[in-house]
Amino acid sequence: MMARQSENKLSLKHVNGPLKVGAVFLAFATTIALGCSSTPDTEPTGGTGGQATGGAATGGAHTGGVQATGGASTGGAATGGIAATGGKTSTGGGAGSLGGAAGGQGATGGTASTGGAGGGSIPSGNVMPSPGCSKGSTRPSGGSITVAGDHIYTFPTAYDGKTPSPLLLGLHACSNPIDQIKKLTDGSSLETNYIRIFPKSAGDCWNYPSEVTGKVYKAFDNVVANYCVDLNRVFGTGHSSGAQLLQQIISSSEYAKHFKFRAVAPDAASAYGAVQGPLPAMYIQGIKDSNRGNGDGHEVVALYRTANMCQTSSMPYTTSVDACKSSTGAQVKAGCVIYDGCKVPTIWCSHDDSDYSGTYHGWPCFATKAMAAFFDSFK
Repeated sequence: MMARQSENKLSLKHVNGPLKVGAVFLAFATTIALGCSSTPDTEPTGGTGGQATGGAATGGAHTGGVQATGGASTGGAATGGIAATGGKTSTGGGAGSLGGAAGGQGATGGTASTGGAGGGSIPSGNVMPSPGCSKGSTRPSGGSITVAGDHIYTFPTAYDGKTPSPLLLGLHACSNPIDQIKKLTDGSSLETNYIRIFPKSAGDCWNYPSEVTGKVYKAFDNVVANYCVDLNRVFGTGHSSGAQLLQQIISSSEYAKHFKFRAVAPDAASAYGAVQGPLPAMYIQGIKDSNRGNGDGHEVVALYRTANMCQTSSMPYTTSVDACKSSTGAQVKAGCVIYDGCKVPTIWCSHDDSDYSGTYHGWPCFATKAMAAFFDSFK
């Protein structure tokens, strides 16, 4: 029986102004989507495996964006537990590299580099040209291809049909237009450097598993066969129902093997069994997402921690997550941490952006910048 991920319709709000992401990004010259709002209804259990029962643990998310020692196990963070003040630099890990040396621990008071201590070094990989690279296809007129109600493909300005480009798969939320994730990632390096694929669900929401092979495979396979993609740099993101579908894909050995994601960054997903890992991940969810049982997503994060062989301890992750304001003007705490000792980088952003009509279920104002910097770090 097909499982249907259900949620609410959201409207995109954009706030003008350049945003910075450390040394990784130039200031954006275009409008960046900062928030989502709607009049939400209660979201039923979505997809095989359903949503976490019981919602957020008593005491809520880690205070001030610092994950409590003991990690995100069922029942929430350990009371009062915090990462060491000032973070820890990894021994021999090289400050400034995402993740540092696996399991590395330094002296208390050290500066938290990007990723900090023990996040796991980023795997490097040779470029793997897709079959489409042999076809020398030129960049489509206007840089995009749109088939109404089915898919959108966009191509970076520098696309020449010969140089393999990284690829981003973006999956929309329920009752949202096909270009939801496109608009949210426009103006970032995800637009300027990546081929982007945005398939459309048959109905309002994504159905699993029928639309993995019927819709998502079709769009992905078409681009891989006819355009020049670096198959070693395929990334995935999605919001709500789209994030749930992405989570289901990476929990299936068959589907995960088909896409071979280099890294993923789902926003407001649900837990669907073991992640096929190791798989670098940046998981994003509001601290009390009312569409997810007022939960913070710790049960999803636990799946990544297990797959990536992380310790339960973590430290603040801030270098590629700039301060931002929601569409209401409120200062947002991204609440991002990176776990220690992981085989690959594993990041959890438990934010307090209450957009999406106060449900904490939207695409937070820092999300595009943070995930773009995260994906860009894989070379």
